[in-house]
Amino acid sequence: MGCRCRIELHAKLIMKKTCIHSTFILAIAVSSFFTLNTAFAQDLAPKYFIKSSEVQLPDGVGWGQYKRTIQPFENWTLICDENLKKKEKVCNLSQIISDASGNQVFCWSLAATANSDPFMILRVLGNTDQKIPLKVKFSGRDTAIDVTYKGCNETVCIAMMPVGPITREHINKGNDVTFAFTEVSGQSLEIVAPLKGLKSGLAGIK
Repeated sequence: MGCRCRIELHAKLIMKKTCIHSTFILAIAVSSFFTLNTAFAQDLAPKYFIKSSEVQLPDGVGWGQYKRTIQPFENWTLICDENLKKKEKVCNLSQIISDASGNQVFCWSLAATANSDPFMILRVLGNTDQKIPLKVKFSGRDTAIDVTYKGCNETVCIAMMPVGPITREHINKGNDVTFAFTEVSGQSLEIVAPLKGLKSGLAGIK
């Protein structure tokens, strides 16, 4: 009887050890399975992505229904956006001036209002003092024109100047224009920008 109990007890211990051992092996197997699955999922994760177009489609315009053309001219770049569906084209001629480090310090563009009245969009540094007007001086003229700013953010201040008879004259001659503006710190900057090439750019708009 005592021997029988010992045998049964020994059998139970063996079974218990076997169950523990089996459970341990199962736990390792499950852990390995999830580890492999995680590694496999990581291998399937995309490493490369498609770069979106730099041209943003207007609302309601489908793919292939919008076209942008870029045409370089001397000192100026002509950019035209065309809505092929509505057969509408909007163009502007721009010139960017940078410092020795390649940082943009001034930019101006020739655009037009909805009534086709031409005007120049002038962009200077965002730390410009808005209280002091942007001064525009054409070659051969003694006085500068004061242009007030429309607004500023952290990176840019914007002013707009109508294209009148004086501006047209200097565009035809391809003269230089001097722009002067003052930073909030009090430092004054003077930029000389050429109109040369703008007349040819205007002729390129079709």
